[in-house]
Amino acid sequence: MSYCLNPKCPNPTDSANENRRICCQCGSDLLLERRYRVIKQLGGGGFGKTFEIDDQGKCKVLKVLLKNHPKAVALFKQEAKVLSQLNHPGIPKVDPDGYFTYLSKGSEEPLHCLVMEKIEGLNLQDWMKERKKEPISQEQALEWLKQLAEILDQVHRLQYFHRDIKPQNIMRKPNGQLVLIDFGTAREVSKTYIVKVEQGQNVTGIVSPGYTPPEQTNGKAVPQSDFFALGRTFIYLLTGKPPTAYPENPRTGKLLWRKGAPNISDELAAVIDYLMAPFPGNRPQSPQAVLQCLAEIDLNKATNSKNNSSETKDASSSKRQRPKREREDNNLIKGTGLNLSASKITFPKIPLKYLGVLGTSLLVLGGIYTQIDGYARYGFIPANPLLILKSLPSSIFLQDYKRAVGQVYAVVISPNNQTLAVGSFGAIRIWDLKTDAEPRTIAAHSSWVKALAISPDGKILASGSNDKTIRLWDLKEGNRMRTIEGHTEGVNAIAFSPDGQTLASGSDDQTIRLWGSETGSRQLTIAGHEGAIHALAFSPDGQTLVSGGTDRIIRFWNLQTGSRKRSISGHEGAINALVYHPNSQTLISASDDGTIRLWNPNTGEQKAVWKAHNNPVKSLAITKDGKTLLSGGDSVIVWDLKTGKKLATLWGHSKPINALAVSSNGQIVVSGSEDKTIKIWQMP
Repeated sequence: MSYCLNPKCPNPTDSANENRRICCQCGSDLLLERRYRVIKQLGGGGFGKTFEIDDQGKCKVLKVLLKNHPKAVALFKQEAKVLSQLNHPGIPKVDPDGYFTYLSKGSEEPLHCLVMEKIEGLNLQDWMKERKKEPISQEQALEWLKQLAEILDQVHRLQYFHRDIKPQNIMRKPNGQLVLIDFGTAREVSKTYIVKVEQGQNVTGIVSPGYTPPEQTNGKAVPQSDFFALGRTFIYLLTGKPPTAYPENPRTGKLLWRKGAPNISDELAAVIDYLMAPFPGNRPQSPQAVLQCLAEIDLNKATNSKNNSSETKDASSSKRQRPKREREDNNLIKGTGLNLSASKITFPKIPLKYLGVLGTSLLVLGGIYTQIDGYARYGFIPANPLLILKSLPSSIFLQDYKRAVGQVYAVVISPNNQTLAVGSFGAIRIWDLKTDAEPRTIAAHSSWVKALAISPDGKILASGSNDKTIRLWDLKEGNRMRTIEGHTEGVNAIAFSPDGQTLASGSDDQTIRLWGSETGSRQLTIAGHEGAIHALAFSPDGQTLVSGGTDRIIRFWNLQTGSRKRSISGHEGAINALVYHPNSQTLISASDDGTIRLWNPNTGEQKAVWKAHNNPVKSLAITKDGKTLLSGGDSVIVWDLKTGKKLATLWGHSKPINALAVSSNGQIVVSGSEDKTIKIWQMP
């Protein structure tokens, strides 16, 4: 496709313009600078628009200034000048000839254009919205602070500073690399500029509420203004709330934000406060100074020191209190009037106030125990004491847990039971179940990984994401083999056919698509649902595909023609999971209505209804021999498929269990939850 850049073109997206040099609608050039072909519009605002362009086979971005206001033109040229001098993976690349003007046919005013590298991914504000504003970890914050300080080091070395650092102006690539964008507000630190600031003269102000430092608001920005905005950006990332949500100390001007991020180390918090010092002279004076501060942070040491301090405090407190309690106990015994020689024993009368102290102490000790036990066995703190007590019988089956993996929406075990893959926000983590080695992490997508599947031969890992793409990975090496695009909304479900030749995907766009697993080519598109599709399952013979979603209806599809064979209903909530029994005679579904239903797939007849959970049932898994079913909701329930009896209930997650997987030998069960943990259980 060729898009005409002329603002007055009557039909800039005319398909007849494809491969043409001149627009057939208005006569304007379609090949800019004899090399750039505009493909489509990406976004736009009052002063400019952005487009995707083809530069002799390379995909790039074109920024176009629509208003010829002198100040806007100056800022636009400034961005081109700054970016063309910088070369860093965290800064969009611009060629020296990337800036040019374009005059469309019949126009008297040129359009100012800038060609730059296309950055894949989301800006940090949109990225945080995608993950429901879940705060990042302190480890992630430390890594990103280092990245951005290194980027600013490049900028400041050229005697520029950015002046508008905020989450919207920082992009996150799928591999985790941050990229600082929008250099239109960058300012050169010239001698004239320094004289102006020293004389108290105002310069052009750029204000982003919550992120702009006081001196910049007053028109006197300096290079250290970037550090203030950088610190404020990490307040948002570490707390999930904008800086304006927190008050300032009326005496010092410091932001009172630390209660919003209670789990980060004092060392990291102190560096962020240092960046945000109200007076620029009290901040780090260079990016190298920032990097030096970050290099001195040892998060492991900080965590251990905090724990040791807490333990020492508890121990010393116990030592101080013990003699007092012993004296109280002795006084009680002496005051009882106990006469051992008498025929009638008079029991001690304990004053009511001491009973209250005893009861409170027991409650406190019980609370401490549940927190320690919850962290030691399940990996989360603070823990619900009732959940910990309820989960005690399940603990004998818990083999391992993995925490701090982010909210989990997909888990899968390889056919040889060697490998576990887990999907969360943007990443896939791969564990070797036979060793204690650290997992491999793949920067897989730019949004939530909602679905995972492994091919029957165990070689290919497929992932589906809210970023609308499907990606195929070499499971052994972790290398990306192919990206499949076609869905217009997020991908919620994927499944390999039994022969491994076909991959099916279900999406929020209400369609099912079939793809060749070897080529990634689309084989068939099936439309028929009236809502998002959450679950897919192939019949064991590979002839039928079953789907379910928010419209509460299960549909059976002929894979040769894409025609619907049958529809069955009965659930009163969205259908979240579907599995076939290995004998092909039973289909099992799970729903938000809290039930599991068993169906005859040949007739659509409902065979049984099991009330599984008090909350929605989010996931299902079945053993290879077809004897045992597992369901995930607020707990993992193990069912005898023949009798319908509950064999065991495994408590251990504090939030819904979105994903379940069972090993092919039926010995291992893996559960993944929104509580940011996965649990590895021995089959009861």
